[in-house]
Amino acid sequence: TKSPSNMAVMKKQSALATVIVVIICITTTKAYSRFCNGIWKPSPGMSWMWQIGSTPTTAQIDASNAQAIDLDLYNTPIDLIDHIHSQGKAMLCYVDTQYEPNRPDSGNFTKDLLGNGIEGWPGQYWVDIRSPVIYNIMRQRALLAQSKGCDAIEWDDVDGYANDSGFNLTYGDQIAFNTYLANMTHSLGMSVGLKNDLDQVNDLVNFFDWALNEQCYSFSECDVLSAFVNQGKAVFGTEYDGNANTFCPTQNAAHFSWLKSDLELDGKGTTQCCSYLSPACPTVAYTCSPSPSSSPTSSPSPSSSPSSTPTSSPSTTSSSNPTSTPSSSPSTSSSSTPPPTAPSNS
Repeated sequence: TKSPSNMAVMKKQSALATVIVVIICITTTKAYSRFCNGIWKPSPGMSWMWQIGSTPTTAQIDASNAQAIDLDLYNTPIDLIDHIHSQGKAMLCYVDTQYEPNRPDSGNFTKDLLGNGIEGWPGQYWVDIRSPVIYNIMRQRALLAQSKGCDAIEWDDVDGYANDSGFNLTYGDQIAFNTYLANMTHSLGMSVGLKNDLDQVNDLVNFFDWALNEQCYSFSECDVLSAFVNQGKAVFGTEYDGNANTFCPTQNAAHFSWLKSDLELDGKGTTQCCSYLSPACPTVAYTCSPSPSSSPTSSPSPSSSPSSTPTSSPSTTSSSNPTSTPSSSPSTSSSSTPPPTAPSNS
């Protein structure tokens, strides 16, 4: 039998334990961003550095006036990401949504998930984005990005439906997949950009925090990206051809964050269009939103449910995305984590 005095002591101890638990939770819960309690929200005109073809040195980071640094997720060590943050810069992580050889999770892609080859990138293949297995692989990649300290993800090759992927992908399939990527990335506290996929901008602009495009000036198709600027969202991009003296004034006037770079994206010979401005490239690195729930969570267009697909023999096809990134990490066995539920098609 507990005496009243013992009961009082136990209540005090219980209350103290509760306070300790609350304090621990408050002090150990990771914020949505290393910068502030919100998802990183780049604004139009922000300066940036894009170098997914090689890993820069800390000296190169220090010498850069870019407010945002976009590097390959797998090839960038955590200590370099920490250094980028120490310089007050945002870290964007490049992550492909398709199959690349020699990635740590390459073994998770079974043969039935692989379609036609991606033109210009030997060993890389389109995948069946309708499969729950692919949804799960993307989530595992995003979790790695979160654990390494990425503030944002640049998901690449998000327009398989418009390419000869080897699968009968529809517009709705791509919308479902892309909105899943956006909502899942937000749920992990990171910002997300829509890369290329210009034909779906109007359906996806409300789900993504910024855009990234390659060569829209060369192909006279930049106008649709103003939908992001009109919402106060940054539009990053580059041209691989042409003269920066010609296209930079146009891109600056549109409030786009544009570069002239080589196709290898190794940082050599890159020109920032903002260097043509007066004053030149801005240096304020980030803004935040109150929470990751500020974007829609439902798909704007229905699509068919994930289904099994016949095995496709790898072959070469065209791609509207001219860049990818070389991979160098060893492959590992597949994850035992069950795939998440695909977006509702109702």
